Amino acid sequence: MASRSAHSASFLPFAIFTVLFGIFFIAPPIAASSHASVVATSPSAEVELICHTDNSAECYPKIFQPTKEFQIVRDDQQIPQGLHVRLNINTGLKEAKINDPSEQIPGLEGLPVDHSMVVVDPEDAPEEPQIPKGAPKFEAVGAVKQPQQASGPFYTNLDYIKKGAGGADLPLDEALEFMEDISHDMFYGLKITETLDTVKALFCLMTDPATPPPPSGGGVPRDQQAASILSSALQNNLAALEEVTKMWPGLVAASCPNGIPLRDSFYAPFVPAAGNASNGDAAVLRAANKAKMQVAAIRGLIKSPSIRDDFLANKGMDRLLEVLTVEPADTRWDAAQRKTGQLVLDTFLDETMGADVGVWPLFRASEADASKRLADRVSDGNWRDAVKAISERNKADKEHWSGDLLRRLEAHEKAQLTKLRKDL
Repeated sequence: MASRSAHSASFLPFAIFTVLFGIFFIAPPIAASSHASVVATSPSAEVELICHTDNSAECYPKIFQPTKEFQIVRDDQQIPQGLHVRLNINTGLKEAKINDPSEQIPGLEGLPVDHSMVVVDPEDAPEEPQIPKGAPKFEAVGAVKQPQQASGPFYTNLDYIKKGAGGADLPLDEALEFMEDISHDMFYGLKITETLDTVKALFCLMTDPATPPPPSGGGVPRDQQAASILSSALQNNLAALEEVTKMWPGLVAASCPNGIPLRDSFYAPFVPAAGNASNGDAAVLRAANKAKMQVAAIRGLIKSPSIRDDFLANKGMDRLLEVLTVEPADTRWDAAQRKTGQLVLDTFLDETMGADVGVWPLFRASEADASKRLADRVSDGNWRDAVKAISERNKADKEHWSGDLLRRLEAHEKAQLTKLRKDL
């Protein structure tokens, strides 16, 4: 008994030391960590904004600012890592908030949880099927599932868009706003692209050079809304892209209500002419935002090989080059230029992003026609010069998109020149 008491007495100082150690050395890092997490989630005093119009009240942060409640994430916002992100199945919109690991999900409350452990013997990995060399690419497009609760107003607003701005009694602006919100959903994105009249109406709105300003209360201009709807409907939606691909020849052969053939308006310059006296600050910002949205729509369209080939044949790349060569250099065009650079990388140069390498740039050592080979090299050189100028203005930013694009363009020319010298 005495031995046991002595042992307890000798243990007491060690226990006191352990408690004091925990208070003084463990608690401060926990408090600091808690403070750091609060600071990390607090919005910066100087937040870079995205503005689609000259109405500052409609601007929003470039980097999504999370709170403890779900908020809608816009297409061109950057999402910080570590957030709780979800897709609202009722609206089709992406939403995010601060992640709470201890949060209880109401839909899972009350369900039994099994904490037992089961050891499963690993199975032999199945052998991958051998694909013959030169076999055509195959992309499976499954059926797009219809939502459990279909949106009644969808078809009404779809009809308004088909009719266009034919009269003051048609709520076209409200219909476009509704479609912009719901076009992210794969089912509704497919429905938007299923009929030629709807797609034609959206293309005519997107390319209309005389788009009226937004309503007096503010809002996004119709051309930008139409481009956003097309871009969202085509994004990661192969079924929708197939529908547009099938109707493409008839689509570009049609004429818009203003009498301009759609092919002409689609391939027309969408950058204002330099030195235009009517280009005030508001007009420049609006033109830059329109170009950004139209480039996003084009990016979705030219994922189709046949539309891409038509785009290249009609000098569509010249229209994109105009976005990079705006004079004088204006930071209001930065977002549109970034979209253009990403389009070129993801579509033509970066295989990791699904690019079909070898289609563009145009300069090829294998081209037998010397005059065409020279013309293609000059065309590629214009792109390198434009990207190089942007890269030099942003040399302090090592991660700027222009650096990667310039390296790939220069590598292409070097490789083709090497082949050409060997063949001579």
